[in-house]
Amino acid sequence: MNDDVQAHMGKARQRLKEACTLLQEKLPSGAVNRSYYAMYEAACAMLALQRVQVGSHEGAKIKFGELFVKTGQVEPRFGRDLSEALKVRKDADYSIDAKSEVSLEIAMDEFTKAEEFVAMAENFLKTHG
Repeated sequence: MNDDVQAHMGKARQRLKEACTLLQEKLPSGAVNRSYYAMYEAACAMLALQRVQVGSHEGAKIKFGELFVKTGQVEPRFGRDLSEALKVRKDADYSIDAKSEVSLEIAMDEFTKAEEFVAMAENFLKTHG
């Protein structure tokens, strides 16, 4: 594995720890943010393995779908989870109306998906890297 792959996976693992701490403190918006970034960094690690660099979150989501989901290398749910996590993170970070408040239940669900996504990336990198 190259240095970029390892750096992204290190960040992914750290973001999971941060999300866990925020959940324990009952801070769901922050936990959603960190859960998304764990997935984003794991996706970037997989892209880095292919020597693909992206300049935006949308770009990472699109390239992940093209290179890993559409080719059948990963289950489609991981593409959906990454896409949904980006949407929920944007709502948590930027929306200011009461309807956009993130519940602890949603944050816990996003955290579980992030754990699964990072585990999938680690397994993928072990077998392909």
